[in-house]
Amino acid sequence: MARVLRLPDRGRLIICTDLQGCLRDFHRIVEIFDDAMATTGDAHLLFTGDLIHGPHLDEADWPDFLGEYYRDASGDVIDELAVLMDHHPGRIHALIGNHEHGHIGGPHTAKFAADEVAVLEGLLGDARAERMRAVLREFALVAVAPCGAVFTHGAPAATVASIRDIEDARLDGFELGSPIDILDTPIIGPILWARSAEPDVARRFVRALGGTFCIYGHDVIPEGFEVIGDEQIVVSTSFGVFDANKVYLALDLAARYRSVHDLRVGREILPLYPDAPPFHEPVERAHG
Repeated sequence: MARVLRLPDRGRLIICTDLQGCLRDFHRIVEIFDDAMATTGDAHLLFTGDLIHGPHLDEADWPDFLGEYYRDASGDVIDELAVLMDHHPGRIHALIGNHEHGHIGGPHTAKFAADEVAVLEGLLGDARAERMRAVLREFALVAVAPCGAVFTHGAPAATVASIRDIEDARLDGFELGSPIDILDTPIIGPILWARSAEPDVARRFVRALGGTFCIYGHDVIPEGFEVIGDEQIVVSTSFGVFDANKVYLALDLAARYRSVHDLRVGREILPLYPDAPPFHEPVERAHG
C-alpha cells in the first residue's frame, strides 16, 4: 500500500471527513459524487478517515453534543465503499483515520466502547471483518494534489522533510499500545491523532509535501469548518454536527490554490444538506 496518494491535475474532487459509521451521510456524499460525475464526467471522491466506529445509542439517550442522531452502521459503510471503489476504479479514495488504524496495526480506540475494534469485528464476524481489514489496508496515510491541497486525517503537526518520510512510515506493531503512546510516535502519531498544529508547523509540513494548505477532519467543528492561519482548514462533514452545519469541500484539481483563503463558501465550501437552514460562518482560531 502506498502511504501517499497522489491525486490527478484535473477533474473535480469531493472531500468528506469523519462519517464514523453514519450510512445516511455516506449515501449523501456518494450522491454528490454521482452528480459531479454526471455533470463533469471527471470526478473523484476522497474520505479523510474515520469512516467507522459510531455510537450504539437509542435516540432517547442521544446527547446534543453528538450532533444529528444516527445508528452506527460501520460494516455497511465499508461494504458499500468497497462496491463503490469497484464501480469507479481509481476515482474513490480514502485515508486511514485513527479508528481504521486500530484494525490494521494501531492502538484500539475507546470512544464509544472500551475496545471499539473488538466490538466492530465481533459484530461483523470473522469473514466480514477480514474483508473489512483488506479494504482498510489499501487506504493511504496522506493525499497530495497538484492544486496545492494536502489531505490528512489529523492536524498537519508532523515533522517531515519530504514525502519520502511518510512513504517510509510504519503502521503496524502498535496494537498493544495506547493513543497516548502513539501520539509521540513520529509521523503517524500526529497525522492520525493531533487535533491542532501551530501555523509554523503546518506551514513546514505542507511545504515539505509540495502543497500550500492542508484539509483535515478528526476534530468536531460544530459550525462545519474552521480556518486556521493560511495553511489549515478543519472540516466536519458528518459526525458530531447537525445537518444544518455539515460541510463538504469540492476542489477544482486543475486550479492552483495559493492558500486556504482561496476556498470560498458557496464555491469550494458547500453544505452537505443544502435544503437545511444555512450553516454558521467560521471563527478564525487565534494562536499565541
